[in-house]
Amino acid sequence: MRRLNSILILIIGIGFLQSCAPAGSASYSPQKTYPVEQLKEDAHTLETLLRKNHPSLYWYATPGEIDSAFINLNRKIDTPLTETIFRNLLNQTVGVIRCGHTSVRPSKKHSWYMLWQPPQGFPLGLKVMDDSTLLITSNLYRTDSILTRGIEILSINQYSSKKLIDTLSTLIPIDGYSRGFSDQNLSNLFSRFYNNLFPNDSIYEIVYKNHDGTKGSIRRSVYNKAGDTLSLIKPPGKTQKSRLRPKRRTPKSTYRSLMIDSKERYAVLRINTFSNELKRGFIKRSFKKLKKERVPALILDLRINGGGLIRSSLLLSKMIHREPFRFADSIVSPHRKINGKGRITKRFVTNIGMLLLSKKKEGGGYRFRYFQELEYAPHRNRFSGDVYILTGGYSFSATSMFLSSVKGESNVHIVGEESGGGWYGNNGGFIPDIVLPNTGIRVRLPLYRIVNNHHLPFDGRGVTPDIEVKPSYEDVRKNEDPKMKKAIELILSSDKK
Repeated sequence: MRRLNSILILIIGIGFLQSCAPAGSASYSPQKTYPVEQLKEDAHTLETLLRKNHPSLYWYATPGEIDSAFINLNRKIDTPLTETIFRNLLNQTVGVIRCGHTSVRPSKKHSWYMLWQPPQGFPLGLKVMDDSTLLITSNLYRTDSILTRGIEILSINQYSSKKLIDTLSTLIPIDGYSRGFSDQNLSNLFSRFYNNLFPNDSIYEIVYKNHDGTKGSIRRSVYNKAGDTLSLIKPPGKTQKSRLRPKRRTPKSTYRSLMIDSKERYAVLRINTFSNELKRGFIKRSFKKLKKERVPALILDLRINGGGLIRSSLLLSKMIHREPFRFADSIVSPHRKINGKGRITKRFVTNIGMLLLSKKKEGGGYRFRYFQELEYAPHRNRFSGDVYILTGGYSFSATSMFLSSVKGESNVHIVGEESGGGWYGNNGGFIPDIVLPNTGIRVRLPLYRIVNNHHLPFDGRGVTPDIEVKPSYEDVRKNEDPKMKKAIELILSSDKK
């Protein structure tokens, strides 16, 4: 009997591995096109579900602008399109809403397919500077002695740097009018966005400017990891089968770390996410240690924290505030359940959550029972010294809620650049995916409007720093960190007073 059970387990295991293997996605091809009728059905499904459920569809756009965006989308669907091209059109359409959480993601089949492809495409990592210029930060061709770090890119295939930035930015949703989020995303993943918009480019005519101001032009081929060479590489045809990749555990240091200066003058607490990967126990232990060690100053690095769970953001706020505080003015949804037909992930669970956690408010809508209009006491291990918070365009969502909460505190100094997340508020709470019926493209659907503080200006901007620090050309070339350097400088200078 045991032997029989072992055989059954082995058979099931083999079947599972086969279902997970790359060959399982052999039926999918990124070159596959979808008929016009199917694309229009997907566009109609998306428009209907957004109109029925989005809490802030007309926060930054008029009804006429939303109407025009979807009319233009349907006009552009006049021929069969690949998923990638259609996804670009959807990004440009929902971008009119100016909601950073209403983002378009590939279908699961496309994501799975790309997981097994070797890195290929545009070879350069580029930093978007404040004056709409592009500086090289990395080059997949490691032996390239011309296109090195800090070189300015003037144009690629006759597209000027400004034109490229403006065009690629349409693929990235932002909160209101804060461009920092799209600029930082481009800086982090420039090649990915370029490959999405120009998937057929195999040669790149690059015009650049050297450090001494001289200009030059050069040709580079599409990068393919299988042949790391500067010779022309043709785009791959059939995908080679590869072994099943082992699942690797991401080091905890990827999400957070705490370092105390050797002379105990300050500590650096880096928190890169408020998602489930960040354990609340780490926050509590860190501040308990800071209190025990009597560290006088704290540098809190949130520059690449794209948000996550509101409760983790709230906990960090409790560690900074000295007096009782309110975290959010209102968290409201126009509905108590998801409306409209169509596939929405976790619909049943989300509906139960909205039903149990929402309460009807006067004037219409349903308010979330937690976080809003409540007064919170500081944590017993709150930090009593000066706090220098490093921010940037990628500081988003729950991170912007934290920044909005602590900004203005007498011991808080925000250093860096405007946050990508809205200062006045944003949309979030429950965020399931709309799954379009034919292409399988996923569009995130935030269900609650969050207002951090109704006294703040409603101008679509992010949380502004108290001390603005932006990287210079020289900082990028030398790979230096001006924000961290500035925070340490402020701490050491205050010690001398």
